[in-house]
Amino acid sequence: MSDACGLVRLLRPAPQTDHSSLPPELWIDIFRYATYVPRIRGLSPGDPFEPQRPSNYAWGVNTPVSSLATKRNVVLVCRAWYCLATELLYEHVVISSRRRAFLLLRTLHHSDRMVRRMQARGEITEGLARWVRHVEIHDCARTSKSLHFWSAVAAILSLLPNLHVLSGIWERPLAKNLLEVFSRYLTSSIQGLYWDEGLIPEGEPSLLSSAFLPKYQSLRVLDIRKLRLEDPDTFPADTASSISLPSVVDLLLPTCPAVLGFARKLELPRLRRLVLDAANLRRNSSSYVSSSLNKLLAAHGPKITTLELLPMTSLSYQASPISITTFLQPDVCPMLETFVFDCREKLLNARSPPPSSPELHTPNRTLRRIGIRGMGISRLYPNRPSHAQEHLHSLLRHRALFPVLETVRTVGFLVDACTDQFARDIFIWWTEKFEEQGLDMQDGEGVVWLYTDPADGKQEIVAQDEIVAEDHASLVHKSDAEEVKSAKA
Repeated sequence: MSDACGLVRLLRPAPQTDHSSLPPELWIDIFRYATYVPRIRGLSPGDPFEPQRPSNYAWGVNTPVSSLATKRNVVLVCRAWYCLATELLYEHVVISSRRRAFLLLRTLHHSDRMVRRMQARGEITEGLARWVRHVEIHDCARTSKSLHFWSAVAAILSLLPNLHVLSGIWERPLAKNLLEVFSRYLTSSIQGLYWDEGLIPEGEPSLLSSAFLPKYQSLRVLDIRKLRLEDPDTFPADTASSISLPSVVDLLLPTCPAVLGFARKLELPRLRRLVLDAANLRRNSSSYVSSSLNKLLAAHGPKITTLELLPMTSLSYQASPISITTFLQPDVCPMLETFVFDCREKLLNARSPPPSSPELHTPNRTLRRIGIRGMGISRLYPNRPSHAQEHLHSLLRHRALFPVLETVRTVGFLVDACTDQFARDIFIWWTEKFEEQGLDMQDGEGVVWLYTDPADGKQEIVAQDEIVAEDHASLVHKSDAEEVKSAKA
């Protein structure tokens, strides 16, 4: 009987399946994965604790140029893929010269003409303009400074009904008539705005003024980290009247006193995430920055749940004048749950400080996650003391100040991608230290690295002993009996 059943199974034809049987939704996810580039669909910084993965692409991580080339190839495969991948090809367009602006405008006009012809025959369809979600405009090219370029930009913006994100990168301040182009043709439903305008003189108009910005009531992400002022202490726009942006959730600012003062006057009832970029912070203006920062936190600190401090651009590996203790005060950010900073920043101050330094004595009962950027395995060796390790020791010493803290993560550092042969052992050494305090020490993947017992009872010799002698910690392999014996001696 069993032989007969087996014969029936052999004679039964195998199910015929190929790529055409996949649902369209899966194909779109595959195309998105193959062409993924951060900040293409939106400007939100996202959750810094989202697990990262080591890059395993054959050609490395995607760039905007390689991603666009892949999208072009995908839409040329067949008609079915063209219909599926067209939205990916046009979701992010870059306008950096007059020629690119004219080509894009010609394509959109041609698409509209085709749609009108098809609608005249009773067919229901829409043009390519509906797929454009993110427009990025540069004025770095010589031809992008002409009137024809700006006329084409205005025409393009007027054709985009579903535009969600605008990125503007300007080498010089925009004239008032060019700002009026955006105010007139940019849809009010825009959700993300990245504005990089260079050296705006005092008294000159800006898109970040009460004359333009209130129009965008649907704005969710406002990124002005790269805004540069001719006078860093005076904001060029008239901000006497407060500006209400009821939908903004993410606010990204430079540590510039004038911009911080401008942000303080904004009415942001839904603000939850604040990113402070200290890349271009001047050391001689630290007192002005601290004063402006305190005023900003007094206005918006009670609403912030996620705060990230980006480091200074410095080859000397020096900390910025801003102290992380400022943000950890329970009365400054009473709802703060996630705090991310760079390992070069000043240490947590919980002792009697100089009068100019903030001090933390009251426990912070809301902070659950701390992320530390800039970590590397070379800074984690216990026998090589470093400033990065002092941050970790500080959290262990002052554990009582963070009663609900659950996780400390090395954001950006992935143990599995590290080529150091001792990376796992060293990271486990730190993991065990934090585990003693009831904390999870995670790498950038969100992995808590621990030793496990083999199922067959035979333990591989890969672990390391902690040897402490004369206040000096070193790591040695258990497999080397002589080294262990000499270290213990």
